[in-house]
Amino acid sequence: MAAAALQAMAQQQGVPAATGASTQFRISGFELTGDIPLSQDETTRILAPFIVPQASLDTLQKASAALEAALKAKGYALHRVSLPAQELGGKVTLAIVKFVIGKITLEGNANFSDTNVRASVPELREGETPNFKILAVQTAIANENPSKQVQVTVKESDEADKIDAKISIKDVRPWNASVNWANTGSNSTGNDRLTVALGHVNLLDRDHQLSVAYTTSLERSETVKQLGLNYRIPLYQQGGVVGVSYTNSDVIGNFGSFTSSGAGQTYGVNYSLYMPPEGGNRRYWTVSLDEKQFDASKINGVVIPGQSDRGSRPVTLGYTSRMESDTSIWSYNADVAFNLPGSSGNNLSAYKTEDARIGTVNWSVLHAGVSYLAPLPGGWLWSARAQVQYSGDALIAGEQFGLGGATSVRGTGERMISGDNGGIVNLEVSTFEFRPGLRLVGFVDAGWLNSNNTAAGTAGKLAMDQLASAGLGLRFNSPSFNLSAEWGHITSGATQPVGGNPALPKAGDEKLHVSVTARF
Repeated sequence: MAAAALQAMAQQQGVPAATGASTQFRISGFELTGDIPLSQDETTRILAPFIVPQASLDTLQKASAALEAALKAKGYALHRVSLPAQELGGKVTLAIVKFVIGKITLEGNANFSDTNVRASVPELREGETPNFKILAVQTAIANENPSKQVQVTVKESDEADKIDAKISIKDVRPWNASVNWANTGSNSTGNDRLTVALGHVNLLDRDHQLSVAYTTSLERSETVKQLGLNYRIPLYQQGGVVGVSYTNSDVIGNFGSFTSSGAGQTYGVNYSLYMPPEGGNRRYWTVSLDEKQFDASKINGVVIPGQSDRGSRPVTLGYTSRMESDTSIWSYNADVAFNLPGSSGNNLSAYKTEDARIGTVNWSVLHAGVSYLAPLPGGWLWSARAQVQYSGDALIAGEQFGLGGATSVRGTGERMISGDNGGIVNLEVSTFEFRPGLRLVGFVDAGWLNSNNTAAGTAGKLAMDQLASAGLGLRFNSPSFNLSAEWGHITSGATQPVGGNPALPKAGDEKLHVSVTARF
């Protein structure tokens, strides 16, 4: 950002006049003066190749350039290396000159206060020299706010040795509300799901984000109750984000921005540490701890003989990367989770009431995912998504990999089959926009499952299973209204047990997945 302005200013710094292009002299070492943000070990390593018995002015220029490049790589783009006038031969003095921020102006913020915007980039302060790597991390965190986007640019100041900065903001109101209806239910719990979601992304004028979602069924409101809460706190100075969440659900299924893999409650806390962006690449590490309680001893208030409520307490370490360019958007993520036994139902005796094949409560599991989106000629789009899970242990149902549903293998209900290990691939092609926001889509979904120690099982878990589908759909997206209608046809059904099971998806089954969202 500062390169053009600094280049002109750096040219004003003095350098010794050359007496000849071939002048030779000895360099026995370097002495640095001024504000030096690098350690002595770092500067020694950088300048060591230039300590030679026969040097020239070109050697000094290369040494200065190497030190300046190292400063820039560390984020100190407002530091420059100059060569003051001196007698050449022996120890060479290099002066570190830094430029500071002069004026900071804000432009475009209509819904977020000046104080809020300035707090989003605390590294940028008048009279100080920012580290641009730290500033880039803070900007990346700020731009994850769905209602605010910031961009920092710099230019040469009218004052000597100063750089002026401008923060450009694009923002909208910080609160949101939406209502969604979808047919992601089941015959036993009601086929529909109605979700009301509320959110605010600037609580306390500090970009704290709160989202709340409640889901029920219009058909069976007494059976379906799902509540989700999420609170997100950006820590700009530390380069991270803290999140806490809570869900309470009596059915399986996604609702709002929340996911339920089984009836029960989940408490979670996580911390994400952001890495300096590289071009369009945004990366962060996340560590999280979740406390999950699965209600298995009762269904709709009826006691299930021989079953105990089960729990898990996974601690998870994950990495996420997202790259945006002019021609594509791709992302990938990976995480590993380890269960910490000891909470209610988080013991082997409770696990075995589900399935005798489960042999340990000290399970671990690896998750990974990748997605890619790119344009095709004529305004068409194509995308690919994949997710996998691997574990060497037999897992309880709430930790297994599920297949089936509107965001999985379309053409059947939600999470119809599951296994300890699994994977899914979704391929889509979207047409050009027939009108703004309106596209047709074609898709192919395929998933597989594998489970461990099935020979010792008591719940009928299969060693391997699969599910695949193909279909067509229509999507309309606008700022205030979304509609998705996608018809899926099962091309490869789940393995059918002896005697058959009408609840399992079979080849030839089909379903129209409908989702309608209104935003206010």
